[in-house]
Amino acid sequence: MRKFTVGSSLVLLTAALASHSAMSGGNIGLGVGMAPDYEGSDDSEAAPVLFGRYNWDSGRYVALGGTQEAGKALRLRANLISDEMWELGPVLQYRMERDDVDENQVDRMKDIDAATELGAFVGFKSGPWSASLTYATDVSDEHDGYVADLAGSYQLPINDQFSLIFGASVSYADSDYMDTYFGVNANNRGTSTLSSYSADGGLKDVGLSLTAKYHLNKSWGLQGGLTYYRMLNDAEDSPLVDDVGDRNQLSASMTVVYAFRNQVGDEH
Repeated sequence: MRKFTVGSSLVLLTAALASHSAMSGGNIGLGVGMAPDYEGSDDSEAAPVLFGRYNWDSGRYVALGGTQEAGKALRLRANLISDEMWELGPVLQYRMERDDVDENQVDRMKDIDAATELGAFVGFKSGPWSASLTYATDVSDEHDGYVADLAGSYQLPINDQFSLIFGASVSYADSDYMDTYFGVNANNRGTSTLSSYSADGGLKDVGLSLTAKYHLNKSWGLQGGLTYYRMLNDAEDSPLVDDVGDRNQLSASMTVVYAFRNQVGDEH
């Protein structure tokens, strides 16, 4: 059985880092956002936004945030190496279920349960530039496929308090993932009258993002974000997108951020 739990994996990742590094600090953000209620939808819904990061003095870290593709998924990643430019480590992703959506034809289809995905990432950073390549495959027997994304960003400081981050990404999904979330067939149709459709693997979406950070003081700040994804290829041509959805996916968020730092001794 390929069953993993988010809780046990988080404990293992954190323990692996703590055994090698002294603690340093990090941040946590909590707020609200608006995003499409399913991948490819033209209806938006409000949802809580949570992200966080814990850093060790060695440069290793654990970070929680969203995936950098149009799917609705949380991503937990851990950098296991100590290097000024490179990052490498495991990734755990939790992809939200698709149920109770506003679009009637999609809502009448069979629900897709939440999926757990496990993989790895490699990252590169140099000054204000950063890039990462992430691969994650389903380990919960929900879509039995994989998703990979390539993302990059540039951070532009405006002054001591305010900065902007410009981002871009592209994602690829295999045929199992694509057919689960964009296909229409006898197994998942339910009572929907959408046309039958089989989705093949390929580039799934490209995205652009803009994030604004404002530091109120040393501990507190505000962060706002806008993200645009353009569905591509068999995702764009799916009846869930082309007939009753929208190939253009827009989301926005506003969060309050708290930064903290621990006083620690020497590494051991």
